[in-house]
Amino acid sequence: MNAELAVVTIVTAGYVDDAEDALQASPVYVSPEVDGATALHDQLLTQVGDASIGVAVFSDNAELEASGTEIVGQLAETTGYDTIIVAVGDDLSAGSRVLDAGEAMQIANQAEASADGLSPALTETVQEVQSAQEQPSTTGGTEGGGGLVLGLAIGAAVIVAGAGAAFGMLRARRRRGTPDARLPDPIRRHVATLRSLGVAYAQVGTAGNQVAAQTATDVNGIAVNVEELFTRLDQRSGADQRGLAAIELDATLRKLTAALDRDYLLDILTHPQLWDDPDERVREVRTAVTAVSEELVANIKQVNARRGLHFQVSLDGLIGRRSELQEWERAFEQAADDGETPPR
Repeated sequence: MNAELAVVTIVTAGYVDDAEDALQASPVYVSPEVDGATALHDQLLTQVGDASIGVAVFSDNAELEASGTEIVGQLAETTGYDTIIVAVGDDLSAGSRVLDAGEAMQIANQAEASADGLSPALTETVQEVQSAQEQPSTTGGTEGGGGLVLGLAIGAAVIVAGAGAAFGMLRARRRRGTPDARLPDPIRRHVATLRSLGVAYAQVGTAGNQVAAQTATDVNGIAVNVEELFTRLDQRSGADQRGLAAIELDATLRKLTAALDRDYLLDILTHPQLWDDPDERVREVRTAVTAVSEELVANIKQVNARRGLHFQVSLDGLIGRRSELQEWERAFEQAADDGETPPR
């Protein structure tokens, strides 16, 4: 089954409307504010071909109107494409009715991280989505009962959120005039990593690994609450509290995502026989996940009560464990560069 892929670029107020109109006639829209818009449009149009994919590309100015994930939701409602891909500046977002829950967003995140520039990232995303759409879905149907699932934690769990509920929430939030959280760049990258890891843990969880399944739920919840915290800080607190949150969470989330990464906890869960003290290591990371999750909820309550933020969770002990692997990797790479036998 072919799936349509739309590429959309948003640049200023009214850009979503421009993209919606353009995607009625063509699967690709590139804002004229984007450098090399005509060449990028033609390149993406050739790449998409007859697939049911809508692509919209915008400049950074589009953030003044909506976030990339919100744009994906809006375009999903107003166009008939099976998959929507959106670029706002260098940030990619995606959602699909036909891929497994979260898969389209994971593809976009990986392309954004690995590709050198916007054009290669979009091309890689389109290619990987086309390849994935040619494979049978492991969930036995469309995501969210026929709705387009963003694969992002936007006020609902990434893996199981139905598109109708997610899109309804976005519309309601915009009607109330609630400002979209402008996440500081480091925090935005951590949230994107958490979302991608949530998908990875959910996939392991579907094979019967209950710890992985619970970790997926917790990781998605952390991503949701990080965004919620900054949304409420924008509404109710001053810049000093927002700056404090950015500094503290950057350090905390950097350590947490390192411990959750595919070459540490996820590998321990899938290959415990290859690790020393696997149960203890899992326990350490799970304790850290719980502590961060609980502190985020406490921080949101502090903002609601207009009290100063307090950050008490320390992951220094956890990162000490994680550093064992990093030290081994550095030693291995150095030995390889020197032509020596890698350490064991």
